[in-house]
Amino acid sequence: MSIKSEKVLKTPSRKTDGNYVVLMETSGEEYESWYYFIRVEGNETNLKHLENQLNEVDWQIIDDLSTFDLDMAHPVSAQTAKEMSKLDLNVTSFHRKFDGVLKKIDFDFKKKDGNQTKICKVFDILSYGQIDEYIDDEDIDEEDMASDSDSTDNESVSESSSESETEVENLRNKTKRLPPSISRK
Repeated sequence: MSIKSEKVLKTPSRKTDGNYVVLMETSGEEYESWYYFIRVEGNETNLKHLENQLNEVDWQIIDDLSTFDLDMAHPVSAQTAKEMSKLDLNVTSFHRKFDGVLKKIDFDFKKKDGNQTKICKVFDILSYGQIDEYIDDEDIDEEDMASDSDSTDNESVSESSSESETEVENLRNKTKRLPPSISRK
């Protein structure tokens, strides 16, 4: 079965100019933070809307949910965003750079919603890299993608003390650079 989707088969524009802001997801379950670099140009209105909504939440780790933070005050260059997306610091997912147009994201917050409800609403829409449902043109290099022959199963790793480092490395290589939205399918 092929793991490549129509979105993955498109050739990324690989923009090398402009500024990018960072949407950071911190996973309470995975104990990792993932940076999603979003191009500012053409996305100002929808980024501001996203920032306003995220600022309505008093972020805290609840159970296995993620927290989100959007840093609009410190944009980085396209080169920095690309270089950061190449870092291999996490086991579960990778930092990602998006050059496309961000769709308006609405969490449908109600006045009666408590803080935990708001956290859950954001988690349901954006968790585990689902930002890619709202923006296209991910700048990912072919060598960073898992091949069709790689398994996309996220087999659980035994937590027994007898597990070797080789087994951990093999599991990690199977999911190397596979965007989370694809590995979920």
